[in-house]
Amino acid sequence: MQDVLKNKVTITEAVNVCLRKDVHFVAFRLPGEELISLIIQKDPVIQILGKLNHILPEKGFIIAPFSRENNDAWLIQPDIVINGIPEIHQMEALNNLPERTFKSPRIPFPEDTKKDDYVQLIRESIRNIHTGEFDKVVLSRVKSIKGNFISCMPAIFRSLCTAYPNAFVYLFCVNGQCWAGATPEPFICSHNDELKTVSLAGTRPYSEQDLDIRRWNSKELEEQEYVTMHIEKILANFNIAGYLKNGPYVSRAGNLLHLRTDFSFPADSVGSRLPSLIASLHPTPAVCGMSTGKAMDFIRNTEKHNREY
Repeated sequence: MQDVLKNKVTITEAVNVCLRKDVHFVAFRLPGEELISLIIQKDPVIQILGKLNHILPEKGFIIAPFSRENNDAWLIQPDIVINGIPEIHQMEALNNLPERTFKSPRIPFPEDTKKDDYVQLIRESIRNIHTGEFDKVVLSRVKSIKGNFISCMPAIFRSLCTAYPNAFVYLFCVNGQCWAGATPEPFICSHNDELKTVSLAGTRPYSEQDLDIRRWNSKELEEQEYVTMHIEKILANFNIAGYLKNGPYVSRAGNLLHLRTDFSFPADSVGSRLPSLIASLHPTPAVCGMSTGKAMDFIRNTEKHNREY
């Protein structure tokens, strides 16, 4: 029995093969689960998706950017799908793929965000909020550590899985570029003919006493309410009246706490409009701001870097 276990290949080893062969792939782990899934595309040409307002692909893993104006949405084809421990035939298929190096256009390395520039950006944001241009904007900044970390990516992915058991953890590589992260915000979920989405905003470091929502202040509760109102407005625009709302309540994600409200509604109340609903929900106020359009314009015009994916 021990010899059989010794011959078992781990999903980490499968990811290492994907990195060595430079194939398009995504590894991910769903919130609250231990099982890691790996989707691998054999074709070296990645499929670029157009507008998702009318139809979704039947199968595959969709990767969409923060803004579709500057970056493409991609579909990773599920040619090899591994859930948990890879089967022998799956590893054989993976090892038989040719090694290749993508000759994509050289992307300039993003410059670190300078402190003075970031402070100035915050001041501009506050001025726009005071004048009523928008109610909220979520800024981002760049912090770079130069080096070749490709061989570390499986370990980084595993560390994220350990640190954030209640988040969606992912590692994807397309056209020779790798992206990894962990998000506590489920965008939209489908289960038993029901759709669910989440309003998530307001953040504190984890402490047991702050699990009591009565300890949160009005500014944090208002921030969460902005996102909740945004989702309710979109559901109203789609004439989805029979939704259930649960929250706000305190939700833990790793070493952080968030305020969260859950929405659920019948899938048939959306029907073929699901792609349009997804397009309306993205990007959420939790990563962009409110109102989303004006906050997005501010981000595009003032941040010096491209958020990409």
